[in-house]
Amino acid sequence: LSFYFEINNVPIFAMGANLIPFNIFQTEVTNENIEWYLDSAVEANMNIIRVWGGGIYQPDHFYEYADELGLMIWQEFMFACALYPRDKVFLNLVWLSIIKSNSSNSKFLITSLDTFI
Repeated sequence: LSFYFEINNVPIFAMGANLIPFNIFQTEVTNENIEWYLDSAVEANMNIIRVWGGGIYQPDHFYEYADELGLMIWQEFMFACALYPRDKVFLNLVWLSIIKSNSSNSKFLITSLDTFI
């Protein structure tokens, strides 16, 4: 066996890239920047983009355009660079935010439910 993703009982070979913030000044990022990046990924035969958990949540246009292109998004939560509480109240709030933010078809979730119970 090797590392792979399985979606709806179908093994998926993932080929992609890691996204860090486009620019230190987020007001400088345009929809054209986002589209160029995602178009470039498709042209390179990628099918997944990992949004790094030490960066930022991308604007809605990023997820909408990725969905149009058929790109999967591995969205990490912004818990990469610090220690966070592990009590039930905090974890339940995280779980609620996951459910609320997972409205785009391009995003998928990798989790263990027992983490949130």
